[in-house]
Amino acid sequence: MSKLVNALQQQEEEYVRRPPLHLRTSKSSTIRHNLLLSPTRTTSGSLRGGPTSRRRTNSLTAGPKKKDDSIEFILAQIERQNAKLDEDPKSVCIQSNQLKTHLSTIQNLAVTSDDVIIEGIDWEFWTALTEDFSSVALKLPHLVSAKLRAGIPAKVRGVIWQAMSQSASLNLETVYGQLVAEHSPYERIIQRDLARTFPGIDMFKQEGGHGQQSLERVLKAYSLYDSLVGYCQGLAFLVGPLLLNMPEQQAFCVFVRIMETYEMRTMFTLNMEGLQLRLYQFSNLLDQILPDLSDFLNLHEVNVPMYASQWFLTLFAYAFPMELILRIYDIVFAEGAAETIMRVSIAMLKRSQEKLLKLTEFEDILDFLSNKLYDSYNNDPTQVISDAVELSGVITKEKMDHIAETYVAELEQEQKQTEQVLAVRFNFWSKNNTSTARSKNRKKKTMSWYSSAPPKKSCESERHSTSSLREPDVSQLHHQIEDLLSALQQTQRESIELKDDLMQSRLDKMDVEAERDALKMTMASAFHNTKYERESIDLRRENAKLKQENDDLIHQQLMSKDALTALVERMLDMKNKKL
Repeated sequence: MSKLVNALQQQEEEYVRRPPLHLRTSKSSTIRHNLLLSPTRTTSGSLRGGPTSRRRTNSLTAGPKKKDDSIEFILAQIERQNAKLDEDPKSVCIQSNQLKTHLSTIQNLAVTSDDVIIEGIDWEFWTALTEDFSSVALKLPHLVSAKLRAGIPAKVRGVIWQAMSQSASLNLETVYGQLVAEHSPYERIIQRDLARTFPGIDMFKQEGGHGQQSLERVLKAYSLYDSLVGYCQGLAFLVGPLLLNMPEQQAFCVFVRIMETYEMRTMFTLNMEGLQLRLYQFSNLLDQILPDLSDFLNLHEVNVPMYASQWFLTLFAYAFPMELILRIYDIVFAEGAAETIMRVSIAMLKRSQEKLLKLTEFEDILDFLSNKLYDSYNNDPTQVISDAVELSGVITKEKMDHIAETYVAELEQEQKQTEQVLAVRFNFWSKNNTSTARSKNRKKKTMSWYSSAPPKKSCESERHSTSSLREPDVSQLHHQIEDLLSALQQTQRESIELKDDLMQSRLDKMDVEAERDALKMTMASAFHNTKYERESIDLRRENAKLKQENDDLIHQQLMSKDALTALVERMLDMKNKKL
């Protein structure tokens, strides 16, 4: 056993010394033997983070800090993912054998073509990673990190994504088949957004095509699966890259994992708590890492939500090319969504900082942030990933957690201040009630002198009532505050529902107006056609009339010519007779 450990350590040190570009084409024929992976594993304990893998994770992370901070992100993501999968009752069956079968099928197809020579896919490594991603990442973290940074081969990307997200679940696949057959209240909105999602990609640009139908089914199924999220337009941009690399049933399972175990779900809930937190973290990181750019944007009133919201909600898929999106997904599944988004965002802003600082107009700055950040890379997604990896030691999980704690503390402080303001108002009202009660008691005390009852008892009751009024019931005030807060939350929910209804009404109005405009165009076209027909008939009549007149003129010309000829002949005859 010690020999095996020494061999793994030597292999790991060799991977650390070698540059990532060479790691992509390194020979790994002994990976399966070194990792001691069983090719016929059917249980899900080790893949989902069972007791054995948990102990190995703790022993590994308890050691000295690695030189590559990206590896710590991978290990931390595995730990968090395993914990959330343990808490998720829906992930009842992880099928690594099924993923391995998909990979072997892809390998057989690739071997029969010439593409395998061009791509140079390291089948041994990716097969081992598919069988047990957690074990491979724990034992060979530097190799895994280097391979992912270089990019997952396109042929196996979908299967590797499923393995890293641990998405293969019989329960989810069965649920998807049931949900697709049901009706969703968001179907109309989903259909409206299909044409606006990836219009430049062949798979999704054809209206009513296979790509749009698959996208619609996945979004409809998830809107029923998670009723608290339902449907938002940004969800389509998250599903599209998945459908480009795997069938829709597996894409649904991976999408559920992205939302639940990669902390994307809270960005799409009713109040978007997750998006508010991410924007707060991004703003703090921008102040710390790029203070000049942060001050510049604040000076021109370019707020973070104006340009960064779409990055977080769509994983950059809204405004960046798909080749870059796929490379970002490779890192997201290994290191987490929040960390990857922060690092990629800051990296691109850092590279374009000088160009941004030269702009002077608000519209130009916002347009550059929304559409031109990638221009500085000359369509090289590898350079984007490289710049993002350089920030691994700066944007750490500890720093993000610390910023999140500050954000939560500020929210709690604001809530306490709100409660204090409400309490002060309640105390003011209670004091007014107390003064009113005192005046009434004084009147009662004055009238008691004229009564036959002894005044001592009334004085004691008065003192008791006055003291009770002077000391308001704090618990009752707290209950009233809680009732008011709950009523405020209910009012906010109703307001959001009214806004949704108003938005739906506006959309319906837009549809009606579009239909009206279409009818107007149809009627106008019909009117023009009728008008043209009438004009054509009139022209034909005028043409016939002119033709008749032309024929008459021709006939008259011929008659005049004949008369002239006869006259000439007669004149000649008369001349001859005179001679």
